Amino acid sequence: MVTALLLGAGASRELGMPLRSDVNAELSAWLNPDSLRRLNATWRARGFGHPDPVIEDVVSRLLPEAFDYEELLHHLESQYLEDARAGHARAYHELYAWLAQLAYQTIYRHQVERRSLVREGLQYFEGLARLARVNRPLWVFSLNHDLLVECVAALFGIEVSCGFSERQVTLPCRNESGTTVARVRASLLTDAEMANGCLGFLKTGWPGINLLRLHGALDIFTWGEGRDLILLRPRELTFDAIIDVLQIANEGLLAPGLAAAVFPDSWALTNKIPYLDEQGRPRTLGRTLLASAARLTDPFPGLMQRRWLEYCRAGLTQVERLVALGCGMGDGGVNEIVSEWLAKSSRRRLEIVAPGALRLPPFLDRLADQVVLVPASTTTYLEQLSL
Repeated sequence: MVTALLLGAGASRELGMPLRSDVNAELSAWLNPDSLRRLNATWRARGFGHPDPVIEDVVSRLLPEAFDYEELLHHLESQYLEDARAGHARAYHELYAWLAQLAYQTIYRHQVERRSLVREGLQYFEGLARLARVNRPLWVFSLNHDLLVECVAALFGIEVSCGFSERQVTLPCRNESGTTVARVRASLLTDAEMANGCLGFLKTGWPGINLLRLHGALDIFTWGEGRDLILLRPRELTFDAIIDVLQIANEGLLAPGLAAAVFPDSWALTNKIPYLDEQGRPRTLGRTLLASAARLTDPFPGLMQRRWLEYCRAGLTQVERLVALGCGMGDGGVNEIVSEWLAKSSRRRLEIVAPGALRLPPFLDRLADQVVLVPASTTTYLEQLSL
């Protein structure tokens, strides 16, 4: 039976990566009504603060018992659309990108600062490698932004494809004087390739993993005019090299002093990474996690995510068993695809694996005979596959 995986935040929890509730807790530990008002006073002193009605609207959603960063992002997006005529559109737009950046940085810190924990825990994910050798290739649809799959694959010598082409671009790393001291490599996926479905996934029969990140990733960025994507490439396929290139891209493309001189408008860089290209021209990489600063005024990122969902739908046509690891099954778009996939054949099976997987999600009630609930952790489930 051909198997695919659907990964949620719970799948990476055992490696120290945060759940949504963990991100909420970390942000709310310092982001509260008083701190936001003080920040806005500082922003105003620097010439780019926000109107009091907008700040107070956000403040009302920062109370500990009500705070949820994803719900707040949704609210900011909705208010941007509704308040465009009131003159507050730009404020909601900028606060949206700012909060998205905070969420990225929270998840990023967990990824790069917990190397020892991640390195020691990867061995318990050997079952993922076994599935990749048997299914040839294994489709993995991930709702996460972390690098779990790539790190596990590197440990066990499994090839991974995220659909990017063999063509590469280079990102110069420059010191304070502007001299290039190193270069980061990245694979390219153009807008035209995405639109035409020309993704370079592993073909049927080839052992490895086809990894589709449905909500963006720490190591995938918009590039050029913002229509193309790049995927960071480590210097070698090892755990440390994978984390190193992620850290270099986030912290080492442009020395701080040079960045401040070339990009004086800090709000213009919200949720973006500045760099100077090979010709010395100012450029930025747009983070794909949750949102970019352009999301609200540019339909492209929304289109990009719809494309990924359609690739998920197409990939599932090759699968008879889908194993959801650590998923809360709360993503409406993914749930729609999964339920449609199940309904088209009585032979298809969905396994929901989570420590508390004791209740069927309501959207699957009519398909209950095709769903199995497995109350187990991700590593426990995968370890059984390795026996």
